[in-house]
Amino acid sequence: MNEQKYPQFERLHILRTEALCSIRDRAFDTFPLLFENYGGGIISGCRPITTSNLITLSEGIIFHNNFLYLINAPMNVEYSPTEEYMMMKLIFEPQLETENFVQRNVSMILTPNLNLSENEMEICRFKLKKGAVLRTNYTDFFDRATEFDTVNTINAPYAAVGGSTLSPEILCAFADDAKNFELEFEDYNFCLAALSGNILNSAQIVFYIERRLKIELPAQINNQILYEHLCLILQEIKNGRRREIIGTRRRRREIIVE
Repeated sequence: MNEQKYPQFERLHILRTEALCSIRDRAFDTFPLLFENYGGGIISGCRPITTSNLITLSEGIIFHNNFLYLINAPMNVEYSPTEEYMMMKLIFEPQLETENFVQRNVSMILTPNLNLSENEMEICRFKLKKGAVLRTNYTDFFDRATEFDTVNTINAPYAAVGGSTLSPEILCAFADDAKNFELEFEDYNFCLAALSGNILNSAQIVFYIERRLKIELPAQINNQILYEHLCLILQEIKNGRRREIIGTRRRRREIIVE
């Protein structure tokens, strides 16, 4: 028999050990079960925001080693132009145990070391020239990989079934660019899913890329490879026989007015 017991919170009731254990179990054991078979990464929030000398990581939730980390306050790190790649990393500190608590701390650093250890997670990278402004606004989908003065979040992992995946914001940007052109059947389905803002796992993205480009991707895949192939698809959509839908609609309206 599987028991489902919930503590009763009533006036003058004494919270006994069994009730407190029930609260603990539901708060800290239930949520990881919701993300069973997920890869590590960002679940929500945790976006880099830049000012003149600071990068701020916004509040959010991160899944790492089967544990949910709540980033409940912005985290800041100072930056300066170095003209070499710098990576902003989260570091998941070793677990600390006291008489009353199990404590898991998260810190953030900015480093030229682009390698990641098991307890580290990339949030973004950039290469800043002297006198330039570090930006997080992008002109189009391709601009996200601009080498200088641009915050690159392509390799930031997002938690998804089966492993980590691309940011839903990046996928939405792809669809937002592509939807202005004539699309093939596979494009329509993928763009509709991407525009929803939901996380698509890497298997879904690989399936679309392979069908659309008629290729077979390597077994070992990462966000950079996915992004580069999405760039190839978007370039193909924009080039050649396809015509821009918005321009066509505008011309039609002009004809009607005349």
